[in-house]
Amino acid sequence: MAGHYTYDQVADRIVAELGVPRPALSTLRAAAATAGRGTNQRVRVTAGMPRPLQGRVDRQVLFDATEIDTWLANHPARAVRRARAALAAAAPEDRQAAVDQARASGLSWAEVADAIAGAEGITRTRQWAQQLYGTSQTPQPAHDTVTEPADS
Repeated sequence: MAGHYTYDQVADRIVAELGVPRPALSTLRAAAATAGRGTNQRVRVTAGMPRPLQGRVDRQVLFDATEIDTWLANHPARAVRRARAALAAAAPEDRQAAVDQARASGLSWAEVADAIAGAEGITRTRQWAQQLYGTSQTPQPAHDTVTEPADS
């Protein structure tokens, strides 16, 4: 049927577009059943998957092909890949913007540290990344107390 995908075809499109192992049909069915109920912390292959069309044709559940193709073109996993590549390519002095974008794309501090470590060829921890690039990095106002010397 033109303009529609079955679960099998959606699974094939996911493999072709995202380059991930073929998801089980039960994974796709579960995602379709919970579509629109919020997202998990991790970017899953089914994140944001459109709901199937109402009704069935020849006992098959169908998806709108345009909706599936648009979803795959804008899939969150693509943003994560771009963020990792930007982190690896960023010069150390320009890395803050890349880290901010990576965090906005959903990368954890551990993933940020791994991407930077891969670029630098040394081991980095999530704590290191968060301390260096995290929100705790923002300068705090100084609260130094000044003591006046006592008159003698």
